[in-house]
Amino acid sequence: MSLPSGVEISNDCLSAYKSLIFKRGPAKPTFIIYRISSDEQSIIVEETSTEKDYEVFRQKLTSAVDAEGQQAPRYAVYDVEYDLKEEGRRATSVFITWMPGSTSTRTRMLYASTKEQLRRALDVKVSIHADDAHDIEWKAIMSQVLGRRI
Repeated sequence: MSLPSGVEISNDCLSAYKSLIFKRGPAKPTFIIYRISSDEQSIIVEETSTEKDYEVFRQKLTSAVDAEGQQAPRYAVYDVEYDLKEEGRRATSVFITWMPGSTSTRTRMLYASTKEQLRRALDVKVSIHADDAHDIEWKAIMSQVLGRRI
């Protein structure tokens, strides 16, 4: 699937997301981290994980680096599970765009021009843009998921 930016979404991106949504049991992924390939031709899966600790995910996302060792932007999908007491347990996927402040303007534009197409291809409804690690603390994620009811 080619995007207006000329960057394609690899089939692995869609397959990984389907695993996150449909797989059950201990092998079910909890999160996926995506990046734009170094040749800037496609969006690829950087990592999938079954790790349940949100802080482990947050640390991996915010510590992503490029080939030169500089902080780098990423896209991610995290499967948020939560309990609404009387209404029961729920799960929803959250699309996160991680854009560190040190990201070059050119790279920012490339990620910005592909973000919505990836989010739509995955059909994720809840979306968060993060420039700072505080933007993706657990409370901020739950605020978005619950529609700011907390």
